[in-house]
Amino acid sequence: MTRFTLKVLCTTVLLTLSAYALVACLLHDFYFSAFGCLLVQVFLIIYIVSMQKHLLSTMLGTIELIRMGDTSDRVSSSKGCLGRTLVRELNLTFDIFRQRLQSEAIRQHYYEQVLDEVDTGVLVCREDGEITWQNRASILMLGSMHGLPQEWIATRSAHKVTHTHHNTVYEMLVCSRKFVLDRQTYRVVSLRDIHEVLEETEIEAWQKLVSVLTHEIMNSLTPIIGLSEHKDSHSSNTATESEQALSVIHRRSKGLLDFVNNYRKLTRIPQPQCEAIPVQEYFNDLMEFYGQRLRCNATPSTLEVNADPRLLMQVLVNLVNNASEAGPGPIDINVARNANGHIEISVRDYGQGILPEVINSIFIPFFTTKPQGSGIGLSLCKQIIQRHGGRISVKSQPQHGSVFTITLP
Repeated sequence: MTRFTLKVLCTTVLLTLSAYALVACLLHDFYFSAFGCLLVQVFLIIYIVSMQKHLLSTMLGTIELIRMGDTSDRVSSSKGCLGRTLVRELNLTFDIFRQRLQSEAIRQHYYEQVLDEVDTGVLVCREDGEITWQNRASILMLGSMHGLPQEWIATRSAHKVTHTHHNTVYEMLVCSRKFVLDRQTYRVVSLRDIHEVLEETEIEAWQKLVSVLTHEIMNSLTPIIGLSEHKDSHSSNTATESEQALSVIHRRSKGLLDFVNNYRKLTRIPQPQCEAIPVQEYFNDLMEFYGQRLRCNATPSTLEVNADPRLLMQVLVNLVNNASEAGPGPIDINVARNANGHIEISVRDYGQGILPEVINSIFIPFFTTKPQGSGIGLSLCKQIIQRHGGRISVKSQPQHGSVFTITLP
């Protein structure tokens, strides 16, 4: 039993006894003794009220500290051991609460430090674009910008935007995600500066293109120049030899002209005119070309694809042609929505597969492993799908076939 409880119990007993004594004194006309009993009762009542008042004051002080969020002070009792147990429990609770707040503050500071060290801009904004928090990288990109344009945060998919700050042009890849906190809707937005990456990619693409162009042109011009020099140095060549030389020059010139025409195809892809087309229509057209070798499946069967019918059919025909050349087995075409709600079209063959050393090069213009291949089919497919805002990928195992997967928004 605590001392506080003992005091309350003793005070209650004394108050009860003094009340009985007061009644007894009044019944026997002991007025002076009755007056003394009355004084004792008044004292005990004042003592109890004072004790309750101090306890209430302690509780109100604790509530005020909690309301103000101040956990640095400790609850104290100024009257002996009154409510000492309660005060001790309150201080213990405050210590635990203080430790939790310090742990949360340290964790928040840790996350902020980590986000400040990354070179990707990260910020949090409201639905109207008002910025509530941002890391150091986003401040460097956006400066004193207080709100984001709606077109930056209107879509979940990553998209490229351009922003100028201190005469520096930032080409950024913007991606936003929505979350709810305390019934308030916010968006966390990532800003990735892709200007240098684009420049490096552009230079690399130009180097590859120049390399391909140089290779093809030199392959065509070298025999032409060689034959011309041989003709000049041997003026006594017969008519048959001249005809053979002219035939070689003609073939190489035609090959160079075909190469230029293929290059023009890559650079003149029209802008897609998208419309909703049932997948079954694509299946019916492909079945007319390739017959029962195709195994087509759509989930659900009424699924529609929002794309340019002519361009998407061109992509499918290219992929099915490649699959048919890979081996004599069946070709599977499956269409369904993935977990993100995007359309996925997969074309699978069971042929020889693609060698690991060349699989990363198959989408490069004019790269081919076929003796009579032009090297523009898969590159053309990739550009068409990218113009639709989608992507195309490939997985392959030697002797187990390949799977080309198209993802469309």
